[in-house]
Amino acid sequence: MKKTTLHLIYIFAAIILLASITYGQSSSIYVPRNIVKAYEKGTRSYDGKPGTNYWINHADYKIQAEVFPKERIVKGVEQITYYNESPDTLHQLTFRLYQDIMKKGNSRDERISPKDETDGVKIDTLLLNGKGVSLNARNNAYRTATNLVLRSLPQPLAPKKSISIEISWSVIIPRETRIRMGSYNDSTLYVSYWYPQVAVYDDVDGWDRNEYGGAVEFYNDFNNYDVNITVPAKFLVWGTGEYQNLQELLKPEIYSRYKEALESDGVIRIVREEDLKTGATKSKDKTTWKIKAEHVTDFAFATSNGYIWDGISAEVDASGRRVLTDAVYPPGQKSFEEVAGFAKQTVESLSKNLPGVPFPYPKITTFNGEQFGGGGMEIPMMCNDGVYPTRAGQAGVTMHEIAHTYFPFYMGINERKYAWMDEGWATFFTSAQLKNLVADADEYTGNITMVGTMMGVENDLPTITPSVIARGPMLGFASYPKASISYAMLMDALGEELFKKCLHEFIARWNGKHPLPWDFFFTFNDVAKEDLSWFWNPWYFDRGFPDLGLKDVKVKNGKAEVTVEKIGNVPVPIDLIVTHSDGTTESVYRNVTVWKTGAKEIKVEFKPVKEIKKIELNTKTVPDANPKNNVLEVK
Repeated sequence: MKKTTLHLIYIFAAIILLASITYGQSSSIYVPRNIVKAYEKGTRSYDGKPGTNYWINHADYKIQAEVFPKERIVKGVEQITYYNESPDTLHQLTFRLYQDIMKKGNSRDERISPKDETDGVKIDTLLLNGKGVSLNARNNAYRTATNLVLRSLPQPLAPKKSISIEISWSVIIPRETRIRMGSYNDSTLYVSYWYPQVAVYDDVDGWDRNEYGGAVEFYNDFNNYDVNITVPAKFLVWGTGEYQNLQELLKPEIYSRYKEALESDGVIRIVREEDLKTGATKSKDKTTWKIKAEHVTDFAFATSNGYIWDGISAEVDASGRRVLTDAVYPPGQKSFEEVAGFAKQTVESLSKNLPGVPFPYPKITTFNGEQFGGGGMEIPMMCNDGVYPTRAGQAGVTMHEIAHTYFPFYMGINERKYAWMDEGWATFFTSAQLKNLVADADEYTGNITMVGTMMGVENDLPTITPSVIARGPMLGFASYPKASISYAMLMDALGEELFKKCLHEFIARWNGKHPLPWDFFFTFNDVAKEDLSWFWNPWYFDRGFPDLGLKDVKVKNGKAEVTVEKIGNVPVPIDLIVTHSDGTTESVYRNVTVWKTGAKEIKVEFKPVKEIKKIELNTKTVPDANPKNNVLEVK
């Protein structure tokens, strides 16, 4: 073969390769420069799959902790083995000290009670590979708002190597400022964000040094936990993971009920109010609860000597595998008496409907923290939920917090930057399925109304804006209703079958890893075999709002033609309510794809079943910024 011919082949091959790369990049969505580098390094790919060079670091935590409820103190010693799977030699380490949010003088996003101000996380010793590290010398280490940075390791951590870390510390659990956790009385605590934790080192930003200010939440690696928790006599412990010594701790009749709950389709009262009088544990002295969890992103626990315990289980796949869905709450808390059952229904619905992926963990415990207010908080295999005045509200918070099991826990989402990638999915799964738990529940209409009202106002930043920047009320709007409705509109555009196929592939590719928004976008493009940038751009990257208007209607020879104008830049479906002269109605629907060509007007043709009196846009199912142009009278 001649060199000139070979040269032409190389050129042609390079053009084909460049074209394939350019298609991914030119899916017409913006990819920031720091994220482009990940694609150039091969840790991610433009077809949405993890790249051939993808890696993720991880750690093993062995923690021995003791709880002093009246003093609200947790003291602990942890041994961490941190594994560097990256191609980089690490010269520094970053730790998260979450409860430094309570440190006097620290910056934070939330107001705290002056009574909860502390000196932060108290670290008594820190050893690296058995050698002590001074935290006082500025050249060795420094603390920011909620991070501890070791400037220079005594010995750099090479690729594919590990480092042994030992830390002894103590932390005061807040009593009045309960940001996702806290002390609820002298005998009840929900303990999360509590232990010194190695921060994430990833392929995009290196060390994650975004601060925890109370507004944004998790970004954690997938770790293994072996935790021993010592509590006073008669105290029970519930935590992330599975018990290792429960039979040794509980009285036989109570342990028997627990075992029954693991296989039961009905609620088993494991610990009852009468059990609390004499204590549910065998020992009259303090007890140590051993719990293990593998490949999870965090560990939390709750403890009390005054809570009752319900258990039931859910079947989640064809093999018959069951998941324990238990609930713990104070006696007399009527709204929580159904929660274990709500949790069972939730796990079954999430496993079999949306997302339609079998629940990935062996249990999920719902703890009643805030006893006189709403809200909730998720941790792997644990929820901390408030109380609601209605069954729909209680079922809704139960489903929402459990739905987080998939995003961000099974999928290691960076909530600090992309809260909409987990809160949005949890809200979407809940609004789509809450009626499976409570027939008259409706979260969807309220989310539709909020999007129509708030999207496009001055403070409404594009959804892709990092959450650490988009703080305040609009962070909540972007993360919850706006993101949720965007997923609903995406399902409308693709159809439920293709949407679920794309979602399942995204989950299959990225569970146990750290997916970015672009991994989500490119995976859906890849599976749908379509450049969906006509949808991605207006919903996630551009500023704007959804607004349709009815421009004209013509009725002739038994046919109707309605001209619908797309005034806003955000694509939404056309849902027409046609009112007949006798007061009856019919619906005419066109899905989101009618706008994919960039059209500004669509003529909707249909044959009405009766004489038409009025046509209007349905703003209960489709968000709309301006209702004044939504109705046409037919004369």
